[in-house]
Amino acid sequence: MLGPFSAAAVIPSFETFVEDFGITITQASYFVSVPIVFLGVFPLVWSPVSKRIGRRPVLLASALLSAAMHFAAAYTHSYGALMTTRVFQAIFISPPQSIGANMVGEMFFQHEKGAKLGIWTLLTSLGPPVAPLIMGPLVYQTGKWQWTFWLLACINLGQFVLYIFLAPETAGFERPERAIDGTEARPLSSERTEKTPWWHLYFKFRRVSSDPWSQLPIEVVRPLAMVVKLPVILPTLAYSLVFAYCNVLLTVEIPSLLGRKYNLNAQQIGLQFVGAVIHLNVRGLQGAVLGEIFAGTGSDWWMVWRTRRASGNREPEYRLPFGIPGVLLALQNTPAGAWNVTPIVGVAIALFGTQLVTTVVYAYAVESQPAELQPRVPGFIAFARQLYAFTAPFYLNIPYETLGYAKASGLLAGLAGGVGVICLVLCLTFGRKWRAKGI
Repeated sequence: MLGPFSAAAVIPSFETFVEDFGITITQASYFVSVPIVFLGVFPLVWSPVSKRIGRRPVLLASALLSAAMHFAAAYTHSYGALMTTRVFQAIFISPPQSIGANMVGEMFFQHEKGAKLGIWTLLTSLGPPVAPLIMGPLVYQTGKWQWTFWLLACINLGQFVLYIFLAPETAGFERPERAIDGTEARPLSSERTEKTPWWHLYFKFRRVSSDPWSQLPIEVVRPLAMVVKLPVILPTLAYSLVFAYCNVLLTVEIPSLLGRKYNLNAQQIGLQFVGAVIHLNVRGLQGAVLGEIFAGTGSDWWMVWRTRRASGNREPEYRLPFGIPGVLLALQNTPAGAWNVTPIVGVAIALFGTQLVTTVVYAYAVESQPAELQPRVPGFIAFARQLYAFTAPFYLNIPYETLGYAKASGLLAGLAGGVGVICLVLCLTFGRKWRAKGI
């Protein structure tokens, strides 16, 4: 959550950046879009590093170094210096973007992955709208954008403390496989070692893999080979379009579209994200949580039921029907002609749909690959999503300025909805054949 949260936290400060640094509102938006690409690229590096030294040391270092970069950002006095700290902070906070899904796979069994991955993706989806909602009133009441980074640094330090007590090591252990009903399907090898003492998971740091460091450069780029796997690349394309034209569009363009159109201050800009979190006091959060229940736990139950009907034959494609309505719902975010609650309602509906797509895509793409390839999938999805999202702020203003709000939103919704639904339908129809052929 804190990766997207940190990237979006500066949104209410755009106008303040314009005044302090003498830049345009578009240049101010680069404080969000530039970190986005580093949040996508560097998880490819952290994943093989954590595979060797363990997840826990990487998470601890991530939180501590991110706090240092946020403290440094609060004391910068130029556009370039602040951008530099934003880049390094994105690099250091990015590990959970890839190893988070791997840790879910290490802690839970196959029949639980949909629901557990859904909780992880839910927090990722909540990061961008929650950050401006908190930082907007903070910047408005203090009058200083520096308070954004001081608060982020304190959050990272709190995260570091929580990691110490609540994040044991999860890598480097042999685990049994489980059948659909949760019973053990394949026992551990007879040469199993004694149970690891619990305190070793918290206080003992060790190499968890003997893989040589010389192979690290190859492993960094290896997840990119997923581009030739159709059951991975097509859902990833659908998810990337929804993410760019829902999450990125809402978080980056709200200050320039709604903020300037209705002359909103920093606090009012932050409150525009309330629909994504608490729509009409409670419904937005319910929408996000209901989206997660529907896509995660609901699709897990559906998978169990379909598998039993198919005499125990579990197919990843059974999960895909839950993603198609999500693509359509995620694009309900057209701004109104005069300020009213309509955009806020649209944000809440969009978040519900985005959560459906996110959970289904991650779960399906991971399950569609053999066990030895599954750890590469989350890093590839994050890379593709963030890379496409990085380009969006550079051109999203153009259709809104030339076509108007309604037509531009319709164009982007048609593009993401049309391509997204086609990609998921293709996987639903041909996914089993593609997996059988290894493509």
